[in-house]
Amino acid sequence: MRNAVDLTLQQLRCFIAVAEELRFARAAERLHVAVPSVSQQITALERRLDTPLFHRTSRHVELTSAGAELLPLARQVTASMAAVRAWGEQRREGAVTLRLGLVVSSPVCSAILAEASRELPRVRWDIRHLTLAEALAAVRSGAVDAALVPELEPPSPHGIRIEALWSEGRVLTVAATHRLAGHTAVDIAETDDETFFGVESDASHRSRWFAVPRPSGREPRIRTVRRGVEEVLDMCSAGLGVGIAGTTTALSYARPELAYVPVRDIPDMTVYLLRGSGHGPGPVTAFARLAVRVAGQVAGRYGARPPSASSPVDPLTA
Repeated sequence: MRNAVDLTLQQLRCFIAVAEELRFARAAERLHVAVPSVSQQITALERRLDTPLFHRTSRHVELTSAGAELLPLARQVTASMAAVRAWGEQRREGAVTLRLGLVVSSPVCSAILAEASRELPRVRWDIRHLTLAEALAAVRSGAVDAALVPELEPPSPHGIRIEALWSEGRVLTVAATHRLAGHTAVDIAETDDETFFGVESDASHRSRWFAVPRPSGREPRIRTVRRGVEEVLDMCSAGLGVGIAGTTTALSYARPELAYVPVRDIPDMTVYLLRGSGHGPGPVTAFARLAVRVAGQVAGRYGARPPSASSPVDPLTA
């Protein structure tokens, strides 16, 4: 094997992104670089290690056995370097890091983060995209300081504080060529024969989210994916099934090959901010106050609304 000392963090970051996305274009978008740059970094890494890390075709990318072995090591290296860098910056600047888990991506969330960056200039942001199950576990274990999660009813995990931020209706996500794509709205019974795709969650959440049992008594076919909302949308756009999302998803993930059709007769969803109960005055509490305020101010601009009176809003006295 050639000298591995020449390995760079950028090569490892590109490798991790491609390994997780299994698409060079999506990896490049995630890293905010051009696709050729990602390809060059991967090629350089393979040359340094003297082994192929991916099987590539014009339509498919997958890890080789060597790539699968390297992935956890690469994650360890990049995580360690990020921790060292964050430590050095905090020592130098007196900054603090707030680790925020995101299950949702919406214009309301973007507005909250934009205002937080202005009002909390000494906070360094560590944003992590998580599934619902991962977010709950991460808040409970302290792996993240707070998380934004969508639910149909308030989560009730022990030791976690909850603030309702905003509520919105839900839409059926279908391919633009789907039989329901041109409808102005649908009833859930019209989807009984469909295959649904959703992100990994527990059985209770899946039943609530996909309205099981149905009024007809039938149970729809539900398939879960591991890579989040983007993978669900890929499945829907390919015509392999349909999904259910919040109304603001149509703004965050607008694609010409997808259609979003309002579902009339299922409950709305609410986005909650979860944080550990042990946080006293400090950046986490300041962020929670800001998130509640900004969500209330901007939700209406995007077809959402402040949470209903029945949704719990923590008084934020801590």
